[in-house]
Amino acid sequence: MSWSSKTTTGVIMAAAAAIVYFSPALAVENPQSGSASVTATVPQTNPPDIPVLISPENGSTISTRAPNFIFDPSLGETSVTHYQLWLDGKKNTDHIPQSYTTIAAQALSALTEGQHTWMIKAIGSNTLSRDSATWVFTIDVTAPLILVSQVAEHDTNLSSLDHSTIPSGLTFTTSQRQPGFAGQSEANATLTISLVGPKSVNFSTLVAADGSFNLAPPYALPPGSYTVTVSSSDTPGNTATLPPFTLEISQAYPPIVISLPSPLPQITLPGLPFLPRPSLPTLPEILQAFPLAPARAAFIFYLPWIIILLLLWQIYLLRKRQPNPSLIPLWLADLILLYLALTRPHFITIGLTFLATFLIAWLIRTYSKDIKRYQS
Repeated sequence: MSWSSKTTTGVIMAAAAAIVYFSPALAVENPQSGSASVTATVPQTNPPDIPVLISPENGSTISTRAPNFIFDPSLGETSVTHYQLWLDGKKNTDHIPQSYTTIAAQALSALTEGQHTWMIKAIGSNTLSRDSATWVFTIDVTAPLILVSQVAEHDTNLSSLDHSTIPSGLTFTTSQRQPGFAGQSEANATLTISLVGPKSVNFSTLVAADGSFNLAPPYALPPGSYTVTVSSSDTPGNTATLPPFTLEISQAYPPIVISLPSPLPQITLPGLPFLPRPSLPTLPEILQAFPLAPARAAFIFYLPWIIILLLLWQIYLLRKRQPNPSLIPLWLADLILLYLALTRPHFITIGLTFLATFLIAWLIRTYSKDIKRYQS
């Protein structure tokens, strides 16, 4: 403490500790100087910071009745003495201690299945409080229903609510290599089917909004015996599983075994009806295209005689002159063509063509020699 002859005004700082200077109103003789330290406490009037909720998340669905309520603490200027957990608009848990890390709290008792709200209240050292946001969550602890109404081509009624529908040793037999499974379960649940056998496979699907499902293995399975397990898991994680049953996949085309007697009896096969060979058009059919009937009749009547006269003329020429070896094939060809013309009418057209060719060639050869002999 100090004393001075001067009159001064005392000053108090707003901090927790302050130095106070002052002088008395009356001066004293032999003034002396000094100082004194005075501690003053100023009360805090601000509420704590808002706690930040973490889990259960807002709008979430959980599968437990005793969830952990997790939040970040208030670390503001105003210190917090403890927290309170409020559920469904009522205080549930009090005196949750302060911490400088994430805090987890639990309700006093298990919660009921359904929808709930929760929030955290921070209690400051100045008795002021601050509420967090209010979040909504749903508790779902019921496993989804499974109802299998079809296995391959078999109509069934396998239910997860009544295991008597799946007796021990239940077996289905099919020849389908990709047997289908259909039924109902909880909407948006994941339905999984497991086949354990010669070629094990797991396949799953998302249940439709109307609760129906229909799925089959992704590839053809080899024949054999398979153990089938059907399970369904909903969004919160609840799972239901049917008791296993057996699916026998047989051969698509089973072999046919025929026992034959011994000794074998004599078997006579009946005559098989053979289709007639299609024939080429005959000369009368070809001549139907001729416009005049008398001309057709005359041609048919005189054609063999014309061939015979040509043949005789060639024989006469061979006898009159020295034999020419080149005429022997022509003579033989005339005989063959004459035979074909008389016995097989559909060869007449071909025969006439060859006959005319050989005849022209022979005439040119014969007359060319006569001309040369006359000129010489």
